[in-house]
Amino acid sequence: MRYKIILLLVFAFAKADNIIAQHDNNTKIEQEERIDIAYFPIQARDMVFTLSKARKKIKYYKETDGSLITYEAKFKLNGYKYSIECDQKGILIDIEVLIKKKEIASSVLNIITNNLKEISNRFKVEKIQKQFVINHQDSLSISNRLESNDFDNYEMIVAFKKDNKIYRKEMLFSKEGELLKQRSVKKLKYDFILF
Repeated sequence: MRYKIILLLVFAFAKADNIIAQHDNNTKIEQEERIDIAYFPIQARDMVFTLSKARKKIKYYKETDGSLITYEAKFKLNGYKYSIECDQKGILIDIEVLIKKKEIASSVLNIITNNLKEISNRFKVEKIQKQFVINHQDSLSISNRLESNDFDNYEMIVAFKKDNKIYRKEMLFSKEGELLKQRSVKKLKYDFILF
């Protein structure tokens, strides 16, 4: 009987901790689940087909970050990985394009690196994306922005090591390198192999 009570208390505290963490806007606890196209918002489907140039290999996902639910379509085009994010109604939020560090101008990369060094001297940039924030739901203007590389921000996932602890942050930088926003990202299980 005593073990059942202890076990029940452990689960109750774990659930309460999870609920508190999900309500913290400075922590990203994102869960991504692959879905069929039938569950992807109808209004966004045509836009995805147009922007992906009707690629056959489009993968659809439902993302949950706390109470926020969004949808993503991912595909490759011209050697780049694209991600189109929309809300539950199918209104586009942003488009992200995965890039390499060498694609960032050296002057901007120096500014970003200095910002990262203020947090910790030991860090590893795990992912870099150009972010195109979508204000107008017009496929022609969006296509023109993508083709002319008229992006808004850089979004990065960065792993830091400080005081023998590894933690990650999702960081948003302007295209000039100014830090706009940052939030913690839930740990992955392979932290020990990073540093």
